Amino acid sequence: MVKPPSIIFSKLPVELILEIMDYLQTRDAISVLRTCQAMRTIVEGYLYKHIPIRVHARHRLSGVVRTLSKRPDLARRVITWDGYLFPVLREASSYPEEVPKLFFKRWWPWQREAPNVVDLTPTPFNYMTNLKSITIYYFGWLQSGSYPQVRPTLDAMSLTTLIIAGCSFSWPDQHPGYERELAMILQSQPLLERLELQSGKWDMEEWLSPTDLPHLHSLVAREEEARRLIPGRPITSLTLLEVDRVLDDNAWRELAASSTYITSLTFDVIQQDLMSPFLHSTAKYMEALEIICTNSLCMAHLGNVYENFPTFKRLRSLTVTLRRCWHNDAMLNDESLADLKTGVQTGSPSVKYVKLAIDGFATNI
Repeated sequence: MVKPPSIIFSKLPVELILEIMDYLQTRDAISVLRTCQAMRTIVEGYLYKHIPIRVHARHRLSGVVRTLSKRPDLARRVITWDGYLFPVLREASSYPEEVPKLFFKRWWPWQREAPNVVDLTPTPFNYMTNLKSITIYYFGWLQSGSYPQVRPTLDAMSLTTLIIAGCSFSWPDQHPGYERELAMILQSQPLLERLELQSGKWDMEEWLSPTDLPHLHSLVAREEEARRLIPGRPITSLTLLEVDRVLDDNAWRELAASSTYITSLTFDVIQQDLMSPFLHSTAKYMEALEIICTNSLCMAHLGNVYENFPTFKRLRSLTVTLRRCWHNDAMLNDESLADLKTGVQTGSPSVKYVKLAIDGFATNI
């Protein structure tokens, strides 16, 4: 029996190697990187395309920033920066008087010791000319002394996704000038396609003109911000955060005033009894909806979804996400799934796909 010829992985086309990398976890990609110099050259740039720096992994930020500051070639490969955008970091053992002025003690006062961190100049963001997506923890960054140095670089970028994450106890109304500053950042990004305002109350109507953000098609915001940003813009995907009241007709007209049709809606309601009136109003004012996702629902109130489910003309997919708790787990059974499907399809026969999920564990029916 003749054995097939062996294939040397490093001899594969670069495009195919990068395609294979998409199916590997980060640790496996790092193992590939360590095999030889040829693989290091290919995979190293791939690993730096998307950089997540989560709250629980702040210790990684220092090393990443140091590497990118020393390697502009890698910084130019970064497409997504998801996490802290503080232009830090170097050891601050010789700068003890500066540490208390930084964000850490202000945001995490229960920590006994502040990290050894100070602003780094220059920052790697000056090299990230190909960056397309940024998540900014806005308030802390704007308070950083390096913000004026990074701002011109940010203005020169052609971002397609901008996520503004703040602190729940640090609202824009407590920091005059933040809204205007954010509006100026948005005006400098005419190619922006997705905007997320995850916290705070942003009133930028005074500074944004109707011609700003002409390509914005996906918006994540609270109701008040969405009403200001949607009219006249081509929003097709809308996520409403923390709906806490019954919206009046004027509010719905503004939410539906996109220059095109909104086809995807995701929302979470604070009070479960708001679910049914919210769905009926949605069916009245957003007739082109094809996809609806609800979040943070309690199983005991699932009937608010499917009982007297309104008629959507084009709706084809409904996802109901439940809170994870013992009460929801105990009540989740085949009968409840069947009731949901029957009630939804009775009101809207066009619905072909129904999913019931509990914190990522989904059941399709």
